[in-house]
Amino acid sequence: SHSNARGLTDHPRNVPDSILVRLKDNGGVVMLSFIPFFVSQEAADFIEAGDKTIKGCNTSDCLESLGIDMPKANVGHVVEHIEYVRDLAGIDHIGIGSDYYGSEDMPIGLEDVSKYPNLFAALIKKGWPDEDLKKLAGENILRVMRENEANAKRIQKLRQPSTKVIEDYN
Repeated sequence: SHSNARGLTDHPRNVPDSILVRLKDNGGVVMLSFIPFFVSQEAADFIEAGDKTIKGCNTSDCLESLGIDMPKANVGHVVEHIEYVRDLAGIDHIGIGSDYYGSEDMPIGLEDVSKYPNLFAALIKKGWPDEDLKKLAGENILRVMRENEANAKRIQKLRQPSTKVIEDYN
């Protein structure tokens, strides 16, 4: 997935705790995003209020064009989500899915990919061991990709590729 913890920020794309705890059983990984309204409840509330006030004006760009500035998220918000999900799902089930898409309203300290060291410095300050940092930085998602490739090879030996098209399911 490419989401954060709904238990910290109530946004529909964030994952409920009841699903996060299931990652231990299914081996999945949550790729945590840096999108401000996924990591900051203030930013999420701001976007929701904008949509209610001006229908369809549910982006920071739209609201800021009206002179309304979205509350800023920061690297601390992202760290809070990372640790929250780690505590629920386990260190083997988290990764970084930053979602740098060209927006200028990324969290303070994580404005662009050159700021990744700020995230890892904050985690090191909190006592994260190197082994856990490596898992977060990429080992976990690489493990899942390798498992998916192995499953694909196993399935390919069992049956031919499907020739179904979406219209066949109507």
